[in-house]
Amino acid sequence: MWVNKNKKKILRAVEKFGTPLYIYSEENLLKQIAEYKKAFRGIDVLFCYALKANSNRHLCSLIAGRGFGADVVSGGELRAALSSGFRPEKIIFSGVGKTEEELALALRKNIFFINVESFEELEKLDETASRLGKRADFSIRINPDVDPHTHNYIATGKSGSKFGVDFEEASRMYSWARKRVRLNAVSAHFHLGSQLFSPVPYRKAFKKLLKFVSSLEKSGINLKSLDIGGGWGVKEGLDMGSPAVIAEIIRPYAGKYSFIMEPGRSVTASSGILAARALYRKTSGKRNIVILDAAMNDFIRPSLYGASHPVLNLSGGKGKKVRADIAGPVCESGDFFLKDFKTVLPERGDVLVILSAGAYGYSMSSNYNLRPKPAEVLLKKSGVRLIRKRQSYPEII
Repeated sequence: MWVNKNKKKILRAVEKFGTPLYIYSEENLLKQIAEYKKAFRGIDVLFCYALKANSNRHLCSLIAGRGFGADVVSGGELRAALSSGFRPEKIIFSGVGKTEEELALALRKNIFFINVESFEELEKLDETASRLGKRADFSIRINPDVDPHTHNYIATGKSGSKFGVDFEEASRMYSWARKRVRLNAVSAHFHLGSQLFSPVPYRKAFKKLLKFVSSLEKSGINLKSLDIGGGWGVKEGLDMGSPAVIAEIIRPYAGKYSFIMEPGRSVTASSGILAARALYRKTSGKRNIVILDAAMNDFIRPSLYGASHPVLNLSGGKGKKVRADIAGPVCESGDFFLKDFKTVLPERGDVLVILSAGAYGYSMSSNYNLRPKPAEVLLKKSGVRLIRKRQSYPEII
């Protein structure tokens, strides 16, 4: 684990930049990127990094520099992707609620394609493209009704979800678009959700997608590529497992189609930690409680998803282990990082780090309780570099 071998650098970063502090490992980030390239070797695949996981410009520049494209879900993310060095022809725009302004921006920037998620959005895309005199390359996000067996909040491929359309509706949309001069179908897309640890849901969804695409071909609609989404899981505290099992699902069709995959969390999660200091210790009934200077507004995954992220005390800690809750200062009972955690009780001022915080950490942070957002730093072989300043009070008030 990169944290243990970089303990001194992390502690120096905390002393220089304060806490709460997001710290990312450049070496670990590049390692995850290399894993994807290795697993899919020999397959024509474009990896489009999902910016919603972590949109820090410096991290995105590293990812773009390794040949990845970008998957964006808002006009803000599209602008961030372009300013970070992602090439327009490698950017796809997903999301269920794109505004007319966002569709127009995507068309003006000549991105790879727009992932359409409803018939009405397809109509709006046609209208916007006609108004601008542009050709709109698009894909349709299909809900394959496959249970990914993950948290309900991050499961997106089951019937009843707000995401995508069923195969019947998708067929109607492709047929309608074929008659519109401004619309050009280039792909079909599914995304099952996040934190998938088995290839079985992918295999089921891909089998359904192949059958559907074959039916389109019989009607004269030939798609150039297939988009199999992202969502490959990373267990908290560990690096990503090899995605080679997903690559083997599509490999038999590598000669017929090109592919798109949209990894996000699996690229950045294990590469980031959130460092905090222990402020106070207390007891409540039989419970020991440690209050940190980081809170749910800085890192919401434990509160929102019930995610269990390991916590390490980098300041040492000797003595008898006790059961303790690791919590934050925000005025919510849901403001915690770990509950009933067996640990040596930290001393006041000890530096604790929350692992696997590189994805959906800073990107989901907020100013709740009017708390400034943390600084972010990048750990490089040559040292530590500040990649986002800590937010100031004048900026949020």
